[in-house]
Amino acid sequence: MNEHPAGESRTDCSEALLRIYEYLDGELGPDECAKIQAHLDECGPCLKEYDLDTTLKSLIKRSCECEQAPEALRMTIMSRISMTVIRVDRG
Repeated sequence: MNEHPAGESRTDCSEALLRIYEYLDGELGPDECAKIQAHLDECGPCLKEYDLDTTLKSLIKRSCECEQAPEALRMTIMSRISMTVIRVDRG
């Protein structure tokens, strides 16, 4: 990563694109969100990718809005998420 004159770390393209879905889903903290936004403000190719991802996410949401996952699938997913959290907490 490069350094800003003020000493803040600059987000490179690979990090920005790796975290773009977390950014889109509002899963980043304020500092990380600001870094990604600053990068998108400066980098045309990443902004173009962000726009493509935003459009794709909107299209999927609009197409699947009336669909609901079967209850068995929802329970399986929730169970796996719970198991993952437990594994992470235990180390």
